[in-house]
Amino acid sequence: MGIKGIDVSHWQGNINWKKVAGDGIKFAFIKATEGTTLKDNKFETNVSDANVAGIKTGAYHFARFGSKSEALAEAKFFLSVVKNVKLSYPLVLDLEVNQRKVSKSVLTDAAVAFLSEIEKAGYFAMIYSGKSFLENCLDESKLKPFALWVARYNNTLGRHADIWQYSSSGQVSGIAGNVDMNICYRIGLRAQVSVKTEKVATIKPVSNKKPVKTETVYTVKKGDTLSGIAQKYKTTVKALQSLNNIKDANKIYIGQKLKIGGSSPNNKQYYTIKSGDTLSGISKRFNTSIKTLQAWNDIKNPNKIYAGQKIRVN
Repeated sequence: MGIKGIDVSHWQGNINWKKVAGDGIKFAFIKATEGTTLKDNKFETNVSDANVAGIKTGAYHFARFGSKSEALAEAKFFLSVVKNVKLSYPLVLDLEVNQRKVSKSVLTDAAVAFLSEIEKAGYFAMIYSGKSFLENCLDESKLKPFALWVARYNNTLGRHADIWQYSSSGQVSGIAGNVDMNICYRIGLRAQVSVKTEKVATIKPVSNKKPVKTETVYTVKKGDTLSGIAQKYKTTVKALQSLNNIKDANKIYIGQKLKIGGSSPNNKQYYTIKSGDTLSGISKRFNTSIKTLQAWNDIKNPNKIYAGQKIRVN
């Protein structure tokens, strides 16, 4: 079982997204860009109308690059277009042809550069490719940190993937002609993986002319340390540990929200998976077991975790 979805571009013409939703479609990946100059003329309309219909939307970019520099240029163009819309599913690199006839290593490194640029901008990055192209023309070992969407028009996919594109000739209400059909097996896919620092006002009774206290909520960024955060907000590491129920001062993670003032919570602790992480490594870091992490986070296969995934660790 999985979540039913589609992917579309201007080739599908005018889409009645209300009818699409009524046909059981839960998500849609919508073409945004290609290369460094081509923008799909139906992108904004499709995203907006699909959102109104209650369908989760992601965006994809068709790759033309053959080097890291070209990949970065395409990623920046892609980001400049998608920033103008509201998305709820990942940003996808559509890499299914070797446009520049470069080596497997060069093309894969360029793809990683593209996907890393997407993550750097705070988005959840995913790569799409055909099963044969992925397995023969790319180095999968370098792509493990990223969510995977694989096309294979067959009764079975025959490999792991977070999303399987199983047909290019689907029929869906609200769309004239054929449309690509997909099944998503990954629960929790989303558009963004990071949140900016924010401040939350905490109202407390005022007496004896004492000012209202403002509680700062800080979101941990790459490179942060607890001692550095403590110094920045003129507090102590021990105070932050007590307030946020942090047992090990060296174990904070990107995306974690830390209270700088207030009372100590008893919330569960979560960790956002980074590139290169393994479940066994995370279990050792947080003094728990792989089986416990699997049970808490409904992870069936301990070898199938992905960068940006947030999991409970205690």
